[in-house]
Amino acid sequence: MIKYAVVLLAGLLLLVGCQFKPIVPARMHIAFMTDRDGNFEVYLMERDGSQPVNLTQSESNDGVPLWSPQAKAFSFITTRDGDNRLSVYRMDLNGKNQNTLTKDLVVDGVPPTWSPTGEWIAFGVGGQENSDVYIVDATGENVVNLTNDPSHDNFSAWSPDGQTLLFTSDRGGTVNIYTVGVQGGESTELTGPDSANGRPEWSPDGQKIAFMSDRDGGDIEIYVMDATGENVVRLTNQEGFDGFPVWSPDGRKIAFVSARDGNAEIYVMNSDGSEQINLTNSPSQESTQGDLSWSPDGRQILFHSDSDGNMDVYVMNADGSNPTNLTRNPATDFASVWVQ
Repeated sequence: MIKYAVVLLAGLLLLVGCQFKPIVPARMHIAFMTDRDGNFEVYLMERDGSQPVNLTQSESNDGVPLWSPQAKAFSFITTRDGDNRLSVYRMDLNGKNQNTLTKDLVVDGVPPTWSPTGEWIAFGVGGQENSDVYIVDATGENVVNLTNDPSHDNFSAWSPDGQTLLFTSDRGGTVNIYTVGVQGGESTELTGPDSANGRPEWSPDGQKIAFMSDRDGGDIEIYVMDATGENVVRLTNQEGFDGFPVWSPDGRKIAFVSARDGNAEIYVMNSDGSEQINLTNSPSQESTQGDLSWSPDGRQILFHSDSDGNMDVYVMNADGSNPTNLTRNPATDFASVWVQ
């Protein structure tokens, strides 16, 4: 099943010289997953790529680390509870106190995510027949099924205040975007029903939601709507895939992945869709760039690229300058996150 998670993240990537001058806070680190030891493990390195340390050190496959500065802990997914199932674990910054949070539940391949308050981790449970959105606290003692519907419900994102979750579901026939409160109860449909809509993400102020959709009958494009689902505005309108929008921390920019140039590149635009700029400009039409995240101060972007022949973790300034390969390893390195 870990291969499922790897394929999923790699699929996101597909859909999707200069001296490096550090401009992020001095205490910043980067976590990522790699198979350099023969199986996938979670590593932690300095912000410049130096001093990589294996945190999980398991014979099983571990990956997709997510850091919570509030909980001061990582979540990650692993096969250590069985080769044919995924589980969610947590651990400290130094890799100690690794504990299971999901026990007998079979977790899907969507990366689990901490709430902004550090109180909960949202994740998906299920398989081919149906899936549901769950939350669990940092002890693993309190597990709650929020959706409990005979359809495919997949977790997407937390609201900035940690009280509401976005998820996608095919309960109406096509995949659409819904909300549900952290206490559970009735879900609210925000999009649909005649198009496929996905990968929603709240703006930092919680007022807007960016998402990708084929609602205009052509390529997948990026849209934005109010948090209520009203006032939908199309932001991209180019031949080729545009998707996986990620807001900058100040809400003024949206980075995204585009195939308009023939391969997956990382673009950035203003939050109103203006000034769309290719940041990665890969010289090879065979390469892919994607799986991106903004630094907490908004000055840099972590991303993954196979421009050097295999998948590595890169960082660049928010304007695309100073792209730097941080891992430089013949292994597969990706799923990186900022740690502060």
